[in-house]
Amino acid sequence: MAKGLSLLLLLLSSFVLSAEITSRLMYTDEEGNVIAEGEVEALYSGYLVKANRVKYNPRTKEIYAYGNVYIKKLDNSLEVWGDEAYIDLRRERGYFLKARGRVEQFYFAAERIEKVGEKLYEVSDGEVTTCPPDRKELKICFWKARVSENYVFSFGNSLKFFKVPFLYSPLVAFPVGSRRTGFLPPFIGTGSYNDFLYIQPFFWAISRDKDATFTLDYRSDQAKGISAEYRQALSLRDKLFAKISLYKEPSPPGEWWTGRDLGTFRENRFRIEFSLRYRNWKLGLDIPSDPYFFEDIYFSRDLRTKPFTLSYITYTKLDRKYFLSLNLRSYYDLTSNSQKNSLHLLPEAGFYLRPRRLGPLFVSLTSMYTNFYRVNSPRYSRLIFIPQLETSLNLFGLQNYTSLRVMNNFYFNGSSSQNFDERVTSFLFENRVPLFKRLSFHKLELDNTLEAVYRFSPENFNTPQFDTFDEVIRENNLRFRYSGLISFKGRSVASIFLEGGYNLLRSYRFPTDSRLVDKPFLPVRGILSIYPVEWLSISQDFTYDINLGIFARRVSSVSLNLGRVSLSGSFFTSKDSYGKKTTDQYSLGGGIRYRSLFAGAYLTRDILSSKELHRRFFIGIKGACWALKLDFKRTYYGGGKGFLREVLLTFNLFNLRDIKLPLRKK
Repeated sequence: MAKGLSLLLLLLSSFVLSAEITSRLMYTDEEGNVIAEGEVEALYSGYLVKANRVKYNPRTKEIYAYGNVYIKKLDNSLEVWGDEAYIDLRRERGYFLKARGRVEQFYFAAERIEKVGEKLYEVSDGEVTTCPPDRKELKICFWKARVSENYVFSFGNSLKFFKVPFLYSPLVAFPVGSRRTGFLPPFIGTGSYNDFLYIQPFFWAISRDKDATFTLDYRSDQAKGISAEYRQALSLRDKLFAKISLYKEPSPPGEWWTGRDLGTFRENRFRIEFSLRYRNWKLGLDIPSDPYFFEDIYFSRDLRTKPFTLSYITYTKLDRKYFLSLNLRSYYDLTSNSQKNSLHLLPEAGFYLRPRRLGPLFVSLTSMYTNFYRVNSPRYSRLIFIPQLETSLNLFGLQNYTSLRVMNNFYFNGSSSQNFDERVTSFLFENRVPLFKRLSFHKLELDNTLEAVYRFSPENFNTPQFDTFDEVIRENNLRFRYSGLISFKGRSVASIFLEGGYNLLRSYRFPTDSRLVDKPFLPVRGILSIYPVEWLSISQDFTYDINLGIFARRVSSVSLNLGRVSLSGSFFTSKDSYGKKTTDQYSLGGGIRYRSLFAGAYLTRDILSSKELHRRFFIGIKGACWALKLDFKRTYYGGGKGFLREVLLTFNLFNLRDIKLPLRKK
């Protein structure tokens, strides 16, 4: 902020001394003052400066600017108006009267901005807001503020809502400019099992490349804790992060532990996090004390329902000719009370040779060794070696993109209960022929893309399935893909995608349950979307088995946007190869806006289980630079956990960020 105030005065001095000035009249008066009058204007170092009249005294080194003093940065990040400005170049003092303007997204106004010392300013009778100047519904007003390079001390502060003060503070001090040590905004509210929550973070700016955050977490009934977080930038690319969270759980625990395995209860709970990126190395550690730590401690849905944590060590080297990697990955399953069946990669090493041109061919290589480790068997080690050849040929005027991939997978069983060693040797041949065509009929345009793909792989293998490298299956099929976009008068009105094919092996796997079907025609995938008018969108996404006459998957959706009203709906079904429904759900939603008021509701229901999976209703009001919303949510988790009910109050001041208060969560 101090830099912004200094800029106002510095530009006016540069305006006279260094810039090329244009005006209707320029002269020297009897006292030796240089006077410029009438639409005085100058461009200086990316800024536009204007005034009605400018006077410069070369003897006292004083500058005066009168009438509609205006400064604008040409990138539009700064714009200031004022009635009068004064600068004493010798004493490096000055003032700006009745200043008003904008810095980035903040609007301000002040009766007087004065430089009273080196890098020290006083602002009198000021106000700050992010609301537009014609709608200052919410603003901070102050009697006086002292602004230094590091801090602002503001006196007589009031937060006004529609000109009515509803919050007052005699003194406010906060850091400005770069990172400064101080308290961050607290989190205050209630929860499912706590009548009162208070979370207070404190930020410590240690140096330019290091900082830390200490947080006190008080809960009236559940675990109370502290956390310490440390961050350091080792270079522009490399960085270090470490955090430890410690909580004391009441013993015996409250009703939040009902239905859980008491063997997992820990009176002293913790989470240790660490990550380091240094040159080619990446290290990460994330260890919770128990599988319920995330569910009990955090408030956001993505953390409360997180399925696992990952600890890892990774080394990568990227060269112009190759890519080398070494990984050790250990997973902590947050959905299970036992970690004995968690799958780990200890270790995994990979080498990828980038495509190299050998005559008309491009040759590449993928190789990898992985040890899939569990405390309980089965455990496997796998070595893969996959060279690939690619080329492009023009045959009969058609461009062909051909590739040959040779798979060599070696499996070694690490369990003592059985001896299992297997080698998978196969290849995959693929040839793609794309065609492009645009058709025009008056104001109607149709962009067409057709691609024919032939794939051949000679044999099936029943190998352990850990990732996509294990999917080595027999193929001999010809697939066709078509995509089209229809436009009318430059506006898209419809799009279509179709994919199908013929299997020369006369068999394939059904898309949902993978049952072998002894028929030649492959299932058809289609996506059709139409936009007949700008406010309506209808789409259909389906996978249809033409041999069995079954829609394996089908998603139908429609959305309407009628100005103030928006509506949406979708229907999702899936069936197995016997025609039995495995998924049958629908979702409905909508919202309405009227002036500053808004409301909405969403519902997802599973027809097979006759349960609502998710229900939400919200209502709120949005002003020029503020918003308030009340949100009701109910989510079904299953597994004996039933429903999670949440009531959230969300407010936003000055369009900065949402602050959520959990009024209820159970």
